Amino acid sequence: MQRAIIAIMALSTLVNAQTKINQLEPAEDFSQKSILFHNTVNGTGFASTPEMLFAVPSLSVENARSHYATFPLTGILSHDLFASDSMNRSADSLAIHETRSAMKSGFFSLMIPGAGQAYNGNLMKAAGFLAVEITGWVANAIWTKKGNDETNAFRVYADGTAVDDYQDGHYNVYRYAQWIVDNYQQLEQNCGTSSSNQAIISQQINYVLITKTYDPTKAPWTQVNWVALNYVENAMGGSGPENSFSHYLFPYGDVEYYKEIAKYPQFRAGWYDENLSYLTYDQLRSLTPESNYYENMRGTATGFYDVALAGLCVVIANHFASAAEAMIWAHGHNKTIETNIGISPLPQGMGFQSEINLAVHF
Repeated sequence: MQRAIIAIMALSTLVNAQTKINQLEPAEDFSQKSILFHNTVNGTGFASTPEMLFAVPSLSVENARSHYATFPLTGILSHDLFASDSMNRSADSLAIHETRSAMKSGFFSLMIPGAGQAYNGNLMKAAGFLAVEITGWVANAIWTKKGNDETNAFRVYADGTAVDDYQDGHYNVYRYAQWIVDNYQQLEQNCGTSSSNQAIISQQINYVLITKTYDPTKAPWTQVNWVALNYVENAMGGSGPENSFSHYLFPYGDVEYYKEIAKYPQFRAGWYDENLSYLTYDQLRSLTPESNYYENMRGTATGFYDVALAGLCVVIANHFASAAEAMIWAHGHNKTIETNIGISPLPQGMGFQSEINLAVHF
């Protein structure tokens, strides 16, 4: 709309200029005053705005004499009025430059979504991208906290609390290790353990338990030799259909530790409600009520983290989407609108004609 108004003003100015020319009287004294038009060739006159295209400044006698000595009068008003250079051409120009750097707008939005749109002048789009950014981060923070709270809850459910000497927990790794020590020969038979691996188990089995009798005043995981336990688990292996030792138990506190104790049947003996006489994969396959409750809690925490991750993905995607939109908009709307208006001579000294040129540069 702004550009259309400027173009209309330029055209209106040109019409007014032609009207002024037509209204001039031949007998007018040009030694006292003259209508000057900005000359783009030799720089005489002045650079005008659409409202100031023509002016009637007073000229000194000396300036007037100098002017007309250079350009002698012919008696033809239109020729004498505009004969200000050897080309008999005069023009005024108006240029509007409205450009945005695509690289800058893209960089701004990549750093802060919406910043590139604000740089381009698209405030509504800027507000939209910024709103998505804030929403994504808020969702990530909320659901991450939910996940953390649920994670702490299922860990306490499994481990118990220090206040109660961990006696209020539902999973005891010492109980699991004791189950292996008491039944390792039967487990070897069920798993089809090779003779070489049986030799390894025989060497390590007596080192699995640090304390031969469980001390309820100490944390269970501090009474287990994890290195010896993992040696036995790995050696137990086997490839029989009832192989229940496909994994080894990660050290206490590791994320994998809390996943394994309920997910894999070989670790089920550590749950207080598990039957310690169960020695085969089929017997240990089903979750106990306690391990099932724990597994549901862990699944809930995982779901919360998935939502938090989705919020983070939205944030990342929003950065790139905002940057791409800002760059595309800036590239598509970068242009220069240039308007040139003026007077040019007709062939063979037949007078002058008005000119207006409108150019749009991308």
